[in-house]
Amino acid sequence: MLTNEEAEYLLNLDKSLSDPNQVIDLSNKKNRLDLLSHQDSEYNFWVEITSNQKIILKTSIHHLESNSFIGLLRIDFKGGHHNPPTIKNTLPEYLKPYVDKWFEPNEPHMHIFVEGYKPLAWAIPLADTDFPTKDITDTSDLNDLIVNFAKKINLNSQINIQQAIL
Repeated sequence: MLTNEEAEYLLNLDKSLSDPNQVIDLSNKKNRLDLLSHQDSEYNFWVEITSNQKIILKTSIHHLESNSFIGLLRIDFKGGHHNPPTIKNTLPEYLKPYVDKWFEPNEPHMHIFVEGYKPLAWAIPLADTDFPTKDITDTSDLNDLIVNFAKKINLNSQINIQQAIL
């Protein structure tokens, strides 16, 4: 299991697409991007962009370890969530106001890895973060979300996004 410091280290590593020609096709229900870090080649990552009838868009980054994966960060739009009701000593101060919080499907939120809890069990309202994309109202917001998420996880590759045909 990771510590909070190790998860932060992994998020802060510079990352690039393992296939620089990969296209994100927003007409697909799921897009997966494999990432690597030249700063620390011991680690591999993947980003998944999912949309379905329940959740408009979910973006997440996972750290691959052996044949398993650990979620590091995820942003949900139109998905409900319930934070844990208990505080462990590994819970960062900024998350304590959100103990036992229920997120309604209309409240976009960012899931964060916290040591000692199930991966991505904790979330914070997107409105209470410095993440620039706060809501999705049209398709251009999807581009902004993906680009801003790439910046948040230090993905330095150029991203090719193909819009869905509505």
